[in-house]
Amino acid sequence: MDTSYLYNKFLLLTLVLHVTYSDTILDRLQKLEQYSTSQNEKISSLENVITHLENTVRHLDNENSELRSVQTILTPLLSRRRAHQDQLNVKDARRLLLDGPSNGQYAFYAFMSRDEPEPGGHHLLVYDNVVTNVGNAFNNFTGIFTVPRSGIYSFTWSTRVACHKAHTTELVINTRILGSTYVYCGYNTVTGHVVTSASQGEAIFVRTHLTSPGQGAIKSDEFGRSAFSGFMIG
Repeated sequence: MDTSYLYNKFLLLTLVLHVTYSDTILDRLQKLEQYSTSQNEKISSLENVITHLENTVRHLDNENSELRSVQTILTPLLSRRRAHQDQLNVKDARRLLLDGPSNGQYAFYAFMSRDEPEPGGHHLLVYDNVVTNVGNAFNNFTGIFTVPRSGIYSFTWSTRVACHKAHTTELVINTRILGSTYVYCGYNTVTGHVVTSASQGEAIFVRTHLTSPGQGAIKSDEFGRSAFSGFMIG
């Protein structure tokens, strides 16, 4: 067989293989370029999303700052309004006090018929469902017991809160705090008890703490009542 013929065939085969290999590389390069283009588009899209989220966060931060400013202005105004309302409630309780027959005995027991949602600071708690009211000295519209006769009295109040919430409450005679309780955690109830001397006409009531009013609702339902009671010892 002619050597030149074999050599030419070898050259031809080498050329074919080279062309085939070159085509394979070109195909791969094209695919890589397409993949790179696709990834760049995705990256660009994600960068747009991130920019939008950053703008949203800045907008929300501005709104929160404005809300905090409004809260700073409103908080002292609301506190003064509640203090003024407490004074009006005391006057109403004295005005509405009934002089029914009591035979010298005075006692009451009342509870909240529903939850008190987010009461805030210095909020007077109203126990609207009256079970006992011997002598009619307790007002279920204001939550105030107006002392009908000077003497020694015993008072008890119970406060129940929702899960992972807390509240501080105070028993007050006119403007003087007689006792306080703190309740926290899961559907817990705390009870406070005070024995004190009181003068005729003084107003006794339960309210939330001014600077630590707590969070969430004060609960009262068939599974646990928030209640207020008292009676004259002598």
